[in-house]
Amino acid sequence: MDIGIHFNFKNFAFLVLASLFVITGCKKKGISNDSGNDPGDTPNIEIDSMLLCFTAERNGVNIGMEIVGFLNQIPYIEYSYDGKNWCLFSPDATSIRLNKIGDKVCFRGENSRGLNVNYDTIQYTNYIRFTISTYVSVNGNIISLIDTTYKATSLPDNCFAYLFSGTKITTAPELPATSLSNYCYAGMFSGCSSLTTAPELPATSLSNYCYAGMFSGCSSLTTAPELPAISLSNYCYAGMFSGCTNLNTAPELPAITLAEYCYSNMFSGCSNLKTAPELPATTLSSHCYSDMFSYCSNLKTAPELPATILAEYCYEYMFDNCQNLTTAPELPATTLASHCYKSMFSGCSNLTIAPELPATTLSSHCYSNMFSFCSNLTTAPELPATILADYCYWYMFYDSHLTTVPELPATIMANNCYDNMFRNCLFDTAPELPATTLANSCYYEMFAGCVNLTLAPELPAITLAESCYEYMFDNCQNLTTAPELPATDLCMDCYLGMFANCINLTDAPELPAITIGGYCYARMFYNCNKLNSIKVYFTDWYFLNATMDWVYDVSPTGTFYCPSSLPQEFGPDRIPEGWTVETF
Repeated sequence: MDIGIHFNFKNFAFLVLASLFVITGCKKKGISNDSGNDPGDTPNIEIDSMLLCFTAERNGVNIGMEIVGFLNQIPYIEYSYDGKNWCLFSPDATSIRLNKIGDKVCFRGENSRGLNVNYDTIQYTNYIRFTISTYVSVNGNIISLIDTTYKATSLPDNCFAYLFSGTKITTAPELPATSLSNYCYAGMFSGCSSLTTAPELPATSLSNYCYAGMFSGCSSLTTAPELPAISLSNYCYAGMFSGCTNLNTAPELPAITLAEYCYSNMFSGCSNLKTAPELPATTLSSHCYSDMFSYCSNLKTAPELPATILAEYCYEYMFDNCQNLTTAPELPATTLASHCYKSMFSGCSNLTIAPELPATTLSSHCYSNMFSFCSNLTTAPELPATILADYCYWYMFYDSHLTTVPELPATIMANNCYDNMFRNCLFDTAPELPATTLANSCYYEMFAGCVNLTLAPELPAITLAESCYEYMFDNCQNLTTAPELPATDLCMDCYLGMFANCINLTDAPELPAITIGGYCYARMFYNCNKLNSIKVYFTDWYFLNATMDWVYDVSPTGTFYCPSSLPQEFGPDRIPEGWTVETF
């Protein structure tokens, strides 16, 4: 019966030898393990420069290795103080101490399958990494950990993932491989806050996730290495320099063949980066630039973006919260894709001019949140699109300070197409809305929070849809007159909360529908404190939810016009308390 225990002679032999070593020790004069022996003077020994070596920059450096998760093949590693006499190194067991500044220890190994054979790419575990108590410089060739002849030019999958993560190294080893593999350098130096210079990266043949998160959180890194590859792989540079808060120069990015998520989050949080590299690619891939420069708070110049055919999520959050970006790049694309510009400039609080958006046929979520929280954007670009898509303008200008609005020529709606599009904007006149056939939630909260809005658009539609006008003018505090509502065939939630919190609205539009139901008028005039006139044509209250709280906290006096057959019932769900009823 298999109970999950598997015998591996090589691992067993290694552990036995490692255990013997821990008992007997492997000491050199001046450099000790944890035996407590008094250190002497470090011998001045010439050591092969190709070996991976650590040199103490403080007194009393402890160096070990830990296994994060589980490795089903323990890597074979040796260490030496002189480059000649070698001892077995046991991860999670051996601890090396460098007593004085300048003391050195070197490593080598034979690990043709890499150090992390069963690295878990889902949970980001099952890897080995160095533990270093204080500052050391690292030099030599990283290949010495997998090939003592130093001849390997390609790496196995997951080879050095997270190897130095979170350590206090001040310099990095050479990384000479020219052909990379999946996850080979992923997170390798992540969180190395004392690393000031990155190693050269000569590889031109990349693989999925090869550099993903490689220098993430290296807050002392000021200059990035050259990246010569012209053909990329999925996630190859994803998060590579994210959180490098002192990085002030980005490398050139000559690639013209992109891949999914290739540059995703590459410079996210690089708050000292002021200029972005050129991006010459004209054919894009899904998420290729998503979050690439997000939270680069000092970025002042954006790169040109020449692509005319976009891909899903290609520019999503690309410049999110770039607070010093004042001018956006031109966006010539006329063929869009789902979520292509989603949140692209969200939080760019100093952006004053938006780019032209020439597309006439839109895609799902294509402009959603594109300029949200752009608090200095006062003028919107022209929006010539006549063919809309679900959520295409969702929250597009949310919390920007638009004082003028673009024309919206589309006559055929899509689900949630204008959902929260102008929420909290500052203009006083809304654009025309010529559509006569609506879609579910098409105008949902479109002008909610537009406190300066005084003139609402005409709403000629006679064919409604679920939630089509839901909370459309919620909290439009200066709106005094409502548009006519000619539709007689209502839908679930169609006018729900439409004028809620319009505290200066005095007259409600006539409501010509004879039959009501399904929350159609629920909260429609909720908290309209000055509303004093309503005229309806329905003859029965039907279900309580149809007019739930529809006249809550309206004016204490007013006139309610209704058919004589409508039961005269009072309350926030019926006729307002204290109002006069006139029948016809």
